[in-house]
Amino acid sequence: MMFTETMLPTLFYVGALVLSGLAGIGLALLLLLKAAPVPGARLLALFLVGVAAWSGGQALPPLFGPVSDGVVGLLLALAPLPSAVFVHLVLAFVRCGAPGPLVRAAYGLAAAATVLGLLVDPGQVMAWRDFCGVFIPSTAGWVVIAVCGLLSVTGHLRLFKGWLDLTGLRRRQAAAIGCSSLIGLISLTGFAFPPLGIDAYPWPVLGLPLYSVALVYGILRYQLMDVNLWARRMLVWLLLMGLMAAAATLVMALPLASGTPFAGVETWLLMTVMTLIAPAIWKPLRLVADRLVFPGGDVSAADLEKWRVALAAPADWPALLDRASALIGGRLGLPVAVRLKEAEGPVPALILSRDVRGWRCDLVGWQDAPPGPRHAAGLFAGCLAEAAGRLDRAEALARAERERQREARLVELGQLAATVAHDLRNPLNIITMAATGAPPEIRADVAEQVGRMEMLVRDVMDYAGTARLDRRTLSVADAVALALSGLPGLRVETSIDPALSVQADPRRLRQMLVNLLENAAAHGQRLAVLAERVGGAVRIHVCDDGPGVPADIRDRLFQPFVSRRPGGTGLGLAIVARIMEAHGGTVALGDRSGWSTCLTLTFPDDRENRI
Repeated sequence: MMFTETMLPTLFYVGALVLSGLAGIGLALLLLLKAAPVPGARLLALFLVGVAAWSGGQALPPLFGPVSDGVVGLLLALAPLPSAVFVHLVLAFVRCGAPGPLVRAAYGLAAAATVLGLLVDPGQVMAWRDFCGVFIPSTAGWVVIAVCGLLSVTGHLRLFKGWLDLTGLRRRQAAAIGCSSLIGLISLTGFAFPPLGIDAYPWPVLGLPLYSVALVYGILRYQLMDVNLWARRMLVWLLLMGLMAAAATLVMALPLASGTPFAGVETWLLMTVMTLIAPAIWKPLRLVADRLVFPGGDVSAADLEKWRVALAAPADWPALLDRASALIGGRLGLPVAVRLKEAEGPVPALILSRDVRGWRCDLVGWQDAPPGPRHAAGLFAGCLAEAAGRLDRAEALARAERERQREARLVELGQLAATVAHDLRNPLNIITMAATGAPPEIRADVAEQVGRMEMLVRDVMDYAGTARLDRRTLSVADAVALALSGLPGLRVETSIDPALSVQADPRRLRQMLVNLLENAAAHGQRLAVLAERVGGAVRIHVCDDGPGVPADIRDRLFQPFVSRRPGGTGLGLAIVARIMEAHGGTVALGDRSGWSTCLTLTFPDDRENRI
């Protein structure tokens, strides 16, 4: 077929419809592959497929004329189904996934209209103006179109109510859906020109490709980087098409009369102009699209200072991460996750981490971002790394200050406790001597209570005193045997490798083992001491089959004056914790199969330090 200037209007019309169909299919695939977790993404993809099918069907009559009558009629009959999907999409968006009876009614009405369109001829393809054919609806076709309009109005009314109720990001998304629908409504008016007898070129149809793009972009702009990249590419093509159309109009307006040697030159001149300007203006158009889709790429010294001041305010890590995400996301107009290295989440993101050189901030998921936003994100990352370093140093200083104050309080408490304990010994001795002349039962009661007081005094002095250590290499089996020798009559199961040794103070290790064994014997009938080397550390477990540790004291079991046995001072396990801290180890409540309670002493690996 010979290309003539009279074919240009049809070419642009068909091109817009084909582009709309391709955009719908491409965006639907993008949603299914990249945005499936986003609420409503599958519904939106289904709706876009419906729009693509409608657009492709409307491109058939201008190309093939009446022969396409059956296919276009079928697509018109199916048109109410995407309209019902739109109602479902709006309800899912506004009500966060709860469809309700309105959605069921929409699908029912759409199904009825579709059956009508399939049973009754919805219209026919007829020649119109310079087009080989356009679709003219019959009465049944107008009923089907009316149902589509009713469903669309219902969805948009519910969307408007949702816009009034929503806030923040979802409110902006609702507004974006409304704006895209306005584009779609204006575009669809072009299809009404032939059946209504309007003798004018259906120019509104040329804007139909923008509908799908605007709809997806408005919803996902703040949730998916790929949508912004796709929108940038689409915007470049649309700008290029607009310039091409302007060039075509200019060339067609040249006064080259037919019948002259220059007749028909317009077409060749148009093709030449398009071929020449397309490569030349591609890069400038891309820069324009970058600025429109990704604003905020230019960063000044004032911007950097503003970022530094804003990032210096947060006093903890969650506040810093939230502030950083809001700053860079607001600047670039897209969602940017800011998180620590060990956390996982969406991209694009700024990842904070610390190495031997200090804090750093890496860009993850920015490979396809334009240079401007990527440059801005890189500069912001530098400011964020500085803020992370300041916050880390501030927390370290605060921890050091708290530890210094704690040590000072412990020293004061130790001095006070030692003084009180020392001063109590004389009254206790006097009470003991005064009771020597009392009856035997009274002497026994006095001796018991004095013994308890002496035990409390001894524990207070042990806890308040400085744990000076005389470290030696000790056999764990021998240390346990020595502790058991001071507890006659106590039956204890043991499982200890004779070759297992530990670096510890002999007296302090015996004190801890006796303390733990007495504690276990007060609660259980069956006791055990188990020892093992895990990695480099040595672990000694003292277990019993008693009732276990009450839930209300598990988290503070090793704090002073917390006891799980009646009559206990509550200092025994606290003393064990202090001695283990002096050894550079820990004591913890653990779980071992077959035992209700196991207290575990963990000594660090000192093998490399032995002589």
